[in-house]
Amino acid sequence: MNDPAILTLRQVQNTASEFLRRYHPALTIPIPIEEITELQLKIKIILIKGLVRDFGVNAFITQGFETIVIDEMMYVRQPERIRFTIAEEVGHLFLHKTWYEKNGPKDAGDYLTWQEQLDGKLFDYIERQAKTFASMVLMPETILYKLWERFRNRYNLPSSCSVYSIPDTFPDIAHTFAVSPDSLLVRLSFLKLVTVPDGFWNKVKRR
Repeated sequence: MNDPAILTLRQVQNTASEFLRRYHPALTIPIPIEEITELQLKIKIILIKGLVRDFGVNAFITQGFETIVIDEMMYVRQPERIRFTIAEEVGHLFLHKTWYEKNGPKDAGDYLTWQEQLDGKLFDYIERQAKTFASMVLMPETILYKLWERFRNRYNLPSSCSVYSIPDTFPDIAHTFAVSPDSLLVRLSFLKLVTVPDGFWNKVKRR
């Protein structure tokens, strides 16, 4: 897929479904994204100290798709977030390959200049599409529906409940997928299984 500006949600969804069908058809969870990346896609995962501190980013994939560079401290301390990040970077390969080969960062030294020169609106498109891909891959819709229905019935929750009515055991589902509770909540909101009022995420960020 070439131009991120015209990539549709349906195309992202189809790409994520095809990715799972090809690389993890069993759909057992958690999805082994790191193993798929290194063993099947042959992309090296390299840890660098101070990536967030020096470049303001926790990870990126190089222009030739041969390496994903990750902040070492985050890799150790926030494994669930890093799993999502790896899936995002893989998303660039499957969603933006042609564009990225021409325009992507060559290495860590090139990243800051690349980000500064990139059109902000286009960067937002690229990142949002990659995040959507990651959430669809790590939390497959069919599996998520089954687990959520079981959870909802256990606590007698309505078919579309408010985020404020979710029990404190909610993170257990996130751990099953090996993602953060916030990532799971975004996915459930996207599928309209949970309603999140305006301003909720601003409150979360201020915690």
